Amino acid sequence: MLVLVCSFFVLLLSAPGGWALRMRNFEVPLHVYRGNSTVLKCEFDLQGERLYSVKWYKGGREFFRYVPNERPMKQDYVVQGVKVDMEASTGQQVVLKSATLATSGRYKCEVLAEAPAFNTLVEHAILTVVDIPQEKPTVLGARERYQPGDVVSINCTSAPSKPAATLTWYINGAEAPRRYLREFSPYMQSDGLEQSTLGLHFLANHDHFPHKLMSLRCTASIGIFYNETEVASMEPLQRPALSLESREHLYGSMSAPLISASASLPLAVVVGCILGVLR
Repeated sequence: MLVLVCSFFVLLLSAPGGWALRMRNFEVPLHVYRGNSTVLKCEFDLQGERLYSVKWYKGGREFFRYVPNERPMKQDYVVQGVKVDMEASTGQQVVLKSATLATSGRYKCEVLAEAPAFNTLVEHAILTVVDIPQEKPTVLGARERYQPGDVVSINCTSAPSKPAATLTWYINGAEAPRRYLREFSPYMQSDGLEQSTLGLHFLANHDHFPHKLMSLRCTASIGIFYNETEVASMEPLQRPALSLESREHLYGSMSAPLISASASLPLAVVVGCILGVLR
């Protein structure tokens, strides 16, 4: 029985003399840059009916009305974050000027035909205003050089934005494991912008130094609108070399040829050779 009722309802809507109004194009941008203008489109076909009104709402509050049989035909109403360009707005589109963070919200278009049917079309969508960071992310606490056994404990902070930037840490080009991360809630500033911080904390080992190099990199991104990178450390692993005088002081009467022959070997091998001679 339920299927039959639904089928009848669909046929009624499409039958001649039924709900003839048809929406051709409803368009509300998903994202708008702060300070920019934007166009909201509500394009419809009356299909023989006469238009009574077109009304636009933000969050349930009417901010623009178009009634062809009234004078003036266009009216706007005060709603926070909405500034209508009355000259550019018509019965099938509304132009908003100078988007602010308060412009974000749910927008609805309502098209109403005249009596006796008063058929109605309603469409709605969410618009979000984006304010991208004006600077690259910053990294605090990083050293110029790390080696196995060091504790890496650093923070990456994005510049203020709306929405908050998504931060990602990379170690040697690969995304850092979740267990290395220290997550913080975005900090809301007085102007409505948000600042993100993501910490990186781990004990470095030899696996973190392929080719004696460990690179640490933080990226901040906001969808397709913003992507910036800050390098924390890309210094090669270097161990301080002992001077000839220091070696002679440490190892006594070792012959110069032995020291010279060992100088090009890794430090661990040099120490092993010395210990073998001293035994």
